[in-house]
Amino acid sequence: MRLFTAAIPPPAVLDHLAAALDGVGNVDWVPRSSWHITLGYYGEDDPETRVSWVREQVKGLVAPTISLTDTGNFGHTLWMGVSAVDSSFTALGEALRCDDRHDWHPHLTIGHGERLDLAYSGPQWTVDEVVLLGAEQRYEYTVLDRLRFAG
Repeated sequence: MRLFTAAIPPPAVLDHLAAALDGVGNVDWVPRSSWHITLGYYGEDDPETRVSWVREQVKGLVAPTISLTDTGNFGHTLWMGVSAVDSSFTALGEALRCDDRHDWHPHLTIGHGERLDLAYSGPQWTVDEVVLLGAEQRYEYTVLDRLRFAG
């Protein structure tokens, strides 16, 4: 099973984004139920071992405040950017990455298609938990663990 950690925006944030995307272009949309911000990707891994590692990495970290912002793309993959309101989001991303081969570019994948130029500024929210997700198939994720921030 492929594993990764993610922040899942709250329903009000997803509603705001969905309203902004309504009627936009010719896009093969990612199902809303799969929208998330990847914090760390671990590939094929043992869930039990990864749960322990993630729990240790998150210890002592502060819940970050973030928002979604303008669109971007990686080839035909379309995404919303993440605006970090405080440095705790960077600390969280650094703690949960284990692959230094790629720069971390936090984003929420929304679909596939031609480049979108959509100015967007979503509501701020505090990431109150990190989820460890398992994926057997594309856009079909299983929550394996939830790690709530203290406080």
